[in-house]
Amino acid sequence: MQLKPTQPQLIYIAIFTLLTIAINIPQPAYSQEQKWVEETFNLLDSLASEQRMIPVSNDSALDTEIPGGSVKLIVTRSVKVRGHEFLSPYTSIMCGYDAVRQGTHIPVTCYRVLSQEGYDYRISATVYDLNGRQGIPADRQKRNGALQADHAKELQLIIENVEAVGTIGHLWTRVTDGEK
Repeated sequence: MQLKPTQPQLIYIAIFTLLTIAINIPQPAYSQEQKWVEETFNLLDSLASEQRMIPVSNDSALDTEIPGGSVKLIVTRSVKVRGHEFLSPYTSIMCGYDAVRQGTHIPVTCYRVLSQEGYDYRISATVYDLNGRQGIPADRQKRNGALQADHAKELQLIIENVEAVGTIGHLWTRVTDGEK
């Protein structure tokens, strides 16, 4: 006696076969991702090695009385690298600052770039005023010495290191020679 496959069994076999084939086919998107990651690291590295000043503005007030504060900077003019717009205006840059009780500038270091297109770059960067002094100029000093910056200012950002690139939720680190 010979068993005949039923229609649902044939559908399951067909789906399983197609999935097996699809999983084993090299995905072209992977090589495209690798190419994009490599190109993006190269573009960011050229910004860092040239110590290009990226024009930014602070989006929120700062108060150094609060330890571990954060501030969002906004790119004010497009930044071109090798003839291509790399950072468009309104790109967000996430930064942090510590509680300081003296001086005229609030030292700010940045760690993340989020573009409107959904790109996510993990960086190390420092903020400077337009005169080249490190930090965001304070508008006033409180009685306890804490500094405040109440309004938006034109600033400059210099990227020192690039740690990871990708899209929001999916980051790639730099591939070393030992990992290739």
